[in-house]
Amino acid sequence: MSVWDEVSDGGIDWDLVIERNVRLLGPIVATLCIMAGIFSSPLEGEDGPARRGKAEALAGPGEGYLPSPTLPRRIHRAVYRLLRAAEAAVRRLIVVVGRDIVAAEPVLPPLKQNNGPLVTHIPVRPGLGLACAAPAEAPPEPPAVRKLSFPLLDPLRDPDAPPFRIRTSGVPRISFPGWTPLFHVAPRHDPLPNDPIDAGYLRLRLDALSRALSDLPRQAMRLARWQARRVALRKAGRAGRLSPLRPGPAYGLRRPGSPRPEHEIDDILRDLHYFAWEARRDTS
Repeated sequence: MSVWDEVSDGGIDWDLVIERNVRLLGPIVATLCIMAGIFSSPLEGEDGPARRGKAEALAGPGEGYLPSPTLPRRIHRAVYRLLRAAEAAVRRLIVVVGRDIVAAEPVLPPLKQNNGPLVTHIPVRPGLGLACAAPAEAPPEPPAVRKLSFPLLDPLRDPDAPPFRIRTSGVPRISFPGWTPLFHVAPRHDPLPNDPIDAGYLRLRLDALSRALSDLPRQAMRLARWQARRVALRKAGRAGRLSPLRPGPAYGLRRPGSPRPEHEIDDILRDLHYFAWEARRDTS
């Protein structure tokens, strides 16, 4: 369905836009979670077994459900290729949800003026032999479950980044003839599809994406507070970013000529990119 099917003569039905895209994004995010080895997803509904079977077919037999900190390279890359587009789509959906939410401008603390010397005196107290006895060891506390906050801002382009990634083909072998022997250089192997890749950070990003899609009003309030702070900084004469969206085409959208095949998430991202800019134009 195109974006123009959502636009009627009287304007855009924002409730219909939100409901439709949440319904379309839910199965995609749940499938990515299952492929990455996350057993439960807050977006699994009545068609959860069907999506689970689809993810098993994509991951291959015996993969995708093992409680392992790693994933095969081909599964890791398959999830990561779609993760950026899914995050960008949810980010634009949050902009649409929060189009009418306005937060109070915060009171900015005054800037600290440092008029003192650049080098400060650091006192040094010798006497390491008189150190106090170490306290009794307390029982280690269980590590807290680490979670990531969903990023509300598109990453900006780095103007200093090279146009391509330089791949090194070897290492220098510096030696002095007659004094030092040549050291052995390990042969370089090309990456294989089943090489184990650490999937901890990938799963944290998927968990943040699932929680953001399941609680859009809270994420929209986060965005409203960020926008209020940006307005306050602008009034105070401080430069800063004003839009959560990156100028130009949508971040994460499949580029022409990319080896990644066209996916349903690309059509969703194109539509939400249009609606996000329309929502910002209505509130500006």
